[in-house]
Amino acid sequence: MAIARDFRDAKLDAKDQSMLEYAEKITLSPSEVDEQDVRRLKRAGWNDAEILDIAAVTSYRNFITRMADAFGVQLTEDYAGLRKDYLDSLMVGKKLL
Repeated sequence: MAIARDFRDAKLDAKDQSMLEYAEKITLSPSEVDEQDVRRLKRAGWNDAEILDIAAVTSYRNFITRMADAFGVQLTEDYAGLRKDYLDSLMVGKKLL
């Protein structure tokens, strides 16, 4: 699961690469997202509705993660049966209880 480790090494097409770069920017530096980012997505082939979906899903996932972190939620042993590479991508910065 190269995409879970670092999407830049996953040999994605330019369209998918642009989507993940946008999602990363929303996640790591949301106040720096601007119209140029949207134009970059459009040049890569995304339309307005798809860009809205990317922004909404990314923002929602960030919200859920921050809420879980705010309450100290940790993954339990129920998740131990997942593939290790998938589990590792879920557990960034966390320990399995």
